[in-house]
Amino acid sequence: MTSQARPITAHHEWGKLREVIVGRGEDLVMPGFSEAVSFIYDPQFIEVMRTCGGRPAQEIEPERTAKVIAQIGHLAEVLAGRGVIVHRSHRLAPAEREYMDYVQQGGMLLYARDPMLVVGDHVIETVLKVPMRAKERFAVRPIIRERLAGSGARYVAMPPASPSFGEDNLYLEGGDVLLNGYDVYVGNSGRGSNPAGIAWLQATLGNRYRVHEVKLTDAWEHLDCVLALVRPGLGVICREGFVESLPESIRDWDYVEVSLEEAKRLAANCLVLDDKSVIIDEQHHRIGQELARRGVEVIEIPYDAVATWGGAFRCSHHPLWRESVLD
Repeated sequence: MTSQARPITAHHEWGKLREVIVGRGEDLVMPGFSEAVSFIYDPQFIEVMRTCGGRPAQEIEPERTAKVIAQIGHLAEVLAGRGVIVHRSHRLAPAEREYMDYVQQGGMLLYARDPMLVVGDHVIETVLKVPMRAKERFAVRPIIRERLAGSGARYVAMPPASPSFGEDNLYLEGGDVLLNGYDVYVGNSGRGSNPAGIAWLQATLGNRYRVHEVKLTDAWEHLDCVLALVRPGLGVICREGFVESLPESIRDWDYVEVSLEEAKRLAANCLVLDDKSVIIDEQHHRIGQELARRGVEVIEIPYDAVATWGGAFRCSHHPLWRESVLD
């Protein structure tokens, strides 16, 4: 099948994964301190930001950084070995790497999930709350541009946020958005997507879709840190992450329960290959056993180094094409 004939589409979290963008670990730069977004970071990390912000991670932590690069590269190899078409986030040009540095230094391309969304046949370039992450759009944009021709997809970019930062901006981050057909769940912990961004998504998708705001405690970056939808009726959850009950459409599902400590190590942040198989971090073997008891093929690979940057398997990839059918 030629690239022009391949669709760009995703309707559910569990559709068969056919084509994907995977992030990369090169060019990691430590986040610089920014008072405006200091609430997003763990307090113990603030001092690291003050002393090391703007410096290459390979200069500060060469061994751990090499492990990050190797682990995310191995993920790409595993996906390709399963027959998935894999694109890697593009490395940035010098001017792109410096984008928004006057507001906050730093940069990473690990998490292709966040700067974009594929919902149905909509391809959306999102707006991330942390200023240093604004440049991540440049790493996925060339791939999207190349794939749009003949795909039947509709492409739209959200209005960029003001450099001054504030909740009057629209913020929407891919890690907050989970798909279940015409039901779309968007997390709001105050650290990523905000109500204005969620309302924008509903207006953009139109009345066929029901966009549900899911309120999280402020301990979590995104919804996919505490919730995964593995197949119809089955999920993984850390209930301590939620302020309110789940939306009715997924409230009564069978869930593998994740403890608060496990969730902090991103046990819920798995990669769903299809409705029968998932990839999880080998450190979460207990979760894998629970999924296996429910008939799921579980592939365990090491991902602890990548996870120390705040995201795991779901964060590291964004589907361009999942095979699933809307009801």
